[in-house]
Amino acid sequence: MEEELIPLVPSPFYKIDIPKSKVERLYLNKKQIEDLENLDLSQRPKAVVHRDMFLFSAFGGGLRISDVMLLQWECYDEETQKITKVIQKTQKQHSFKLGAKSVAILNKYKPKTIDPEAFIFPVLEHPERIFNDEVYKSTRIRSKVRLGDVHLKKMGEDLKLPFNLHFHLSRHTFATNALNNGMRIEYVSKLLDHATIQQTQVYAKIVSEELDKAVDEFIN
Repeated sequence: MEEELIPLVPSPFYKIDIPKSKVERLYLNKKQIEDLENLDLSQRPKAVVHRDMFLFSAFGGGLRISDVMLLQWECYDEETQKITKVIQKTQKQHSFKLGAKSVAILNKYKPKTIDPEAFIFPVLEHPERIFNDEVYKSTRIRSKVRLGDVHLKKMGEDLKLPFNLHFHLSRHTFATNALNNGMRIEYVSKLLDHATIQQTQVYAKIVSEELDKAVDEFIN
């Protein structure tokens, strides 16, 4: 007996195109970065370290907030000014040279006697427990990210930025400004630790769009 064939009925939704949401990559331009650097935080001393971590990332390869928080002194080679660490998201070793501004920020936190296992930025504590208890590490990082974003949001309001300032914008800021300054996209991709160049091309598109706007505005 032959198997009965059940006719395929086309889905009533097959002609409907569901638009993909466009993720806007916001970032700080050169003037906004300078304004953030110069923002008076004398009345909010606890916010300073969160600004420094943001700027460290924006000037230093666009490290994610978790990786900035987990930086230990043993990750930094003062002679070569290189950071070498395992990236949390990919679990791959990543090594890159810091620029002068990132080194200057790092040196603000350099103690007279360095404990190689101590965290560079005084946000997390107990590195031994952090690296041996994934639940504790995740909980502490999330808590500090929320706190940092509260501080950054207030800084953004003080600067009258047209968007909410939060830590992930430091990554976008690094990528966009590096491309604007002429860094090759392959190098930016490597510094961001992207798996493919396609991930980095979104920033190149931003730069291209900004160039188009500049032509429309200034060249008639």
